[in-house]
Amino acid sequence: MIEDLRDHPRGLAVQADVCLIGAGAAGITIARELAGTELRVCLVEGGGLQFEFDESQSLYAGTNVGISVPLQSGRLRFFGGTTNHWTGRCAFLSDIDFRRRSWIPHSGWPVDRAEIEPYYQRACEVAGFGSKWGSDEETLALLEAPLPVLNPQWLRPFIWHYAPAMQEASTWRWAKAYGSLLAEADNVRTLLHANFAEFSLSRERTRVGSVTVRSLNGVAATIEAKKYVLCCGGIENARLLLLESQRNSGGFGNDQDRVGRYFMQHLRGRAGLIVSAEPMTHVQNQFNLLRGPDGQVEVGLTLTPEIMEREGLLGGSSILVYEPDRESGVTAAHDIWRALQTGRWPPEIGDKVGRIAEDFPELAGVLEHRLASHRTLAGIVTPSKSAVLVVDVEQAPDPESRIMLADDRDALGLPRVRTDCRYGERERQTAARLASLVAAEFARVGIGRTRLESWLRDERVSPANALEGVPHYAGTTRMSEDPREGVVDRNCAVHGMKNLFVAGSSVFPTVGHANPTLTIVALALRLAEHLRQ
Repeated sequence: MIEDLRDHPRGLAVQADVCLIGAGAAGITIARELAGTELRVCLVEGGGLQFEFDESQSLYAGTNVGISVPLQSGRLRFFGGTTNHWTGRCAFLSDIDFRRRSWIPHSGWPVDRAEIEPYYQRACEVAGFGSKWGSDEETLALLEAPLPVLNPQWLRPFIWHYAPAMQEASTWRWAKAYGSLLAEADNVRTLLHANFAEFSLSRERTRVGSVTVRSLNGVAATIEAKKYVLCCGGIENARLLLLESQRNSGGFGNDQDRVGRYFMQHLRGRAGLIVSAEPMTHVQNQFNLLRGPDGQVEVGLTLTPEIMEREGLLGGSSILVYEPDRESGVTAAHDIWRALQTGRWPPEIGDKVGRIAEDFPELAGVLEHRLASHRTLAGIVTPSKSAVLVVDVEQAPDPESRIMLADDRDALGLPRVRTDCRYGERERQTAARLASLVAAEFARVGIGRTRLESWLRDERVSPANALEGVPHYAGTTRMSEDPREGVVDRNCAVHGMKNLFVAGSSVFPTVGHANPTLTIVALALRLAEHLRQ
């Protein structure tokens, strides 16, 4: 059942086997896995069923002392968590992302890709995919999109899959997909507007005895469980452990001062402009958002493990974002159609109709191509003679890039978060090398010439001004077999604690370049299995 803590009398007491703190991708996935089992589950969520900016969301406010981090817009505090604005872009981490890379300090997971693989396949089902993904090569074959032969020692194709749309939603939503299941599960009790307040410790200080949650209108509840799991995201998981370590003068995975460190995001930036003398129609049918037999995918390029190791690079990938040819009749037809769809008469209609008449053979060819092919572009795309080269770069794990507690307090009286995000020359080096390789290969195969952005080489320009952090917050409670190097062990149990676990991207030792949601879900499935056992 799903209840609102605000509607309960003060002093509510709940008994459970597993208490999940946070109802985002990780928390809902674990609750879904445990629904219908013999375990009593209590899922607590600080927000409600809808977005509430002036109340719950404002608790995410904080300060930055390093590179700016969007602490409120990058996270959502209501049932479903940040999946409520998820775009559905999915990919697995690669084998090399899990490995110890000698050229990247603090890299390496205590688990490998083979151990996570079966959970990846199940994670696809949880994220709404109806069938198992094929390899990138198999996907490209199904798309009938043969790519130009690029240097296989430098670059290789990379496929992102997009989660299917749900009714009345642009993409998959955990709250909508699994809200009814959790509401109907006899063994799952969900408390909304139940904000974490504090843990109580056992006498030996190695076990959580209970957790207190509070609503903003002053109602409190105490939950006694056998096991507790923090599922609050890459920033909040660290904040809650820091709060408890401060309150208890140590412990909670922070005896070695590791909690909050190694804060990472994905970094994205404009790396160049690719220009062609002719419309890039063929390229648009290769490197783009494409719709194949199994749903929408995006085709891009990634650095190979060989060049990453040889040149000491981080993970990185690239996509093309096409700029419409404003002189094309197809673009004019698109402008007219888009205006009419919104009930407006398009401006400069005479000029647009004239361009359509001049380019009618081109327009007819585009329509014929779209109608004849079972594989279509995933949207209305106008002819282009140029494309922006966009790069996504892994942020290196750095213990000085971190989450801390601020001096000011939130409405619950708890210290707010303060971030000190750091990245720089290593990330610039990776972006520059990736962009230059794509530019060289695209010129060689005749796609076009690339004008690279000056920031890639100009050390006077801070990478923070060119690479924007994508709010995939990670790393702050990193996984490590050695308590001196991390916060949780290979089973996501907090070092030094017998019944406290952490789920989500905060346990990632490195982030790779791929979107994190499927890895979050895969690790949540693995943790749910561990909790049952």
